Amino acid sequence: MQSPQSNPSENQRALISWRDVSAALDELIEKTQRTLDVVDQSLAFQDWGTKARCGALMVAMRERRVRVRMLIVDTQMVSTELPRLLQLLKTLGHQMTIVAAPEGAFPASNFVVADQQHVLFRPNSVRSTGSLYFHNPYKSIGYAHTFEVIWQQGGRRVFPEAFGL
Repeated sequence: MQSPQSNPSENQRALISWRDVSAALDELIEKTQRTLDVVDQSLAFQDWGTKARCGALMVAMRERRVRVRMLIVDTQMVSTELPRLLQLLKTLGHQMTIVAAPEGAFPASNFVVADQQHVLFRPNSVRSTGSLYFHNPYKSIGYAHTFEVIWQQGGRRVFPEAFGL
């Protein structure tokens, strides 16, 4: 009998629709035990501001002590379109950080890396196609490294207080 880690169909999935991407993100957040690193143009296309997604993030941070770091280009979107995410940042800011990526440092693709073991990849911000890989450091470590390099370059940090919270 094969373990789930040796069955490629359970560890790798093509994402075709936004529904697929959203379901994959839910799975990824549920599996995360230590770190969730997000690279996204604006967070607009992946339901980051919904009650369910913010609830899942809150559970991950409170119950499993997951550290969430987000690198985005459009930080204005957080304040105008994602009030739940901004409130979560205010409440759990010691475990969650949102930073505007330094100009010119942002990769062409969007991705989410969990625990340097799992990765969700999308080639650009407006297309729903992508891939999800679980238990695959071979795929995820390159994305984790890219995230860390951009993160170390710094950027403007989002503070809820700047938006009146």
